[in-house]
Amino acid sequence: MNRFILLLWGCSWLAPHFLLSQITGGDGKLLRIETYRNYTATDSTAFQRTRYDYPIPTQRIETNDQFEEGLWVPQTRFNYTFDALGRTIETILERYDPGAKAFYPQIRTQSFPRGNSLTQVDSVFTYNWSDGQQAWEVYITQRNRFNAQNQLVETETAIAFSGQSFRNRDLSFYDANGNNTRVENYSFLNGQFTLSGFTNRFFENNLLSGTTSYSAVPPNDSLPLSRSVNTYAANKLLSSAEGFSWDPISKEWKQSNSSVYTYTAEQQLQSLLITVIINGEAQKSRVDLYYTTNGSIVREENFKGSGTPTEWVLDTKKFYYYDLASSLHEPKFSKKLFKISPNPSTDEVRLDLPLGASFQVFNAGGQLQASGLMKGQKTVDIRNWPSGMYWVVARQEAEILLGKIIKP
Repeated sequence: MNRFILLLWGCSWLAPHFLLSQITGGDGKLLRIETYRNYTATDSTAFQRTRYDYPIPTQRIETNDQFEEGLWVPQTRFNYTFDALGRTIETILERYDPGAKAFYPQIRTQSFPRGNSLTQVDSVFTYNWSDGQQAWEVYITQRNRFNAQNQLVETETAIAFSGQSFRNRDLSFYDANGNNTRVENYSFLNGQFTLSGFTNRFFENNLLSGTTSYSAVPPNDSLPLSRSVNTYAANKLLSSAEGFSWDPISKEWKQSNSSVYTYTAEQQLQSLLITVIINGEAQKSRVDLYYTTNGSIVREENFKGSGTPTEWVLDTKKFYYYDLASSLHEPKFSKKLFKISPNPSTDEVRLDLPLGASFQVFNAGGQLQASGLMKGQKTVDIRNWPSGMYWVVARQEAEILLGKIIKP
């Protein structure tokens, strides 16, 4: 159950960013994405859009809207915070309440990068917002351990779910070339960690060629679960990936999915053909991507069909707009200054913010110092903060409010 929860969490969190390979590029910062269904040249209204705003260099806000009964209605909002190296250190998901006409916090993740690495993290914490406590409550913690070669060797995950606590441990093993050839999964049962499954990973020329996963069956056996096979082009770009599931009745592998990738001359993803097999029937979809001369995604077309050229049906079409590539700018969030007093201060400061506003405080290096929601309490205790200047970014509905705290 706990691994299933993690899988759902990962898929739901990453889904909005599928194929969004860049936020900034040669055409500047991405301003918005508009999605049309059954698009025609005379169609003038999208049914979904994502708006991007950048209040300060270390923050990005993504707001997802849906067109309903002639009006754009907000749905969700993602708030990303980055450190000085551009690494994501906090993400907050908010959902819109149309009755209250306000966003309310739902899920928060905190990532703690490892040293100066752009990819490795020492730990990740995931929180749910408690309306009753008016505070974040941690429900998933993940801690990583690395060896002397800076390779990830152990991940321990703890999950709080429906009043119960689950713990998992994953151990990773490497070959002489540094390839991660095996991952063992353990569950905490009856006071100890017990092997629950493992995955063998195969490499050719240091490229992952395939994996096979097994479920542990005591005392000394294992049951196949899934298998994947990857192929690569001469330029080492992934050209296809196939997935298989084990049929315990026929005792053979049966294909469950496949993906075929094609690229432009500049080695950008040009088309992705996805096949999913359900109850013996193949369901196909295709994504075609188009780029500006500067390499930014400008259009994404999604098709469904049988796979033959004449039977592909356009499902959705997305248009990407950048601050330098298009004159069709969405009005940006308004940004206003708000009062903070006393300022400078070494004790407490009062934030002159409306009730219901959320706020985040960043130090001069762009690191998150504090965050919260204005629910009656309008002061922030800064007695234990180092001396320096701090930026405050607050949000109330579509309004962005900025402030500055100075501690001598």
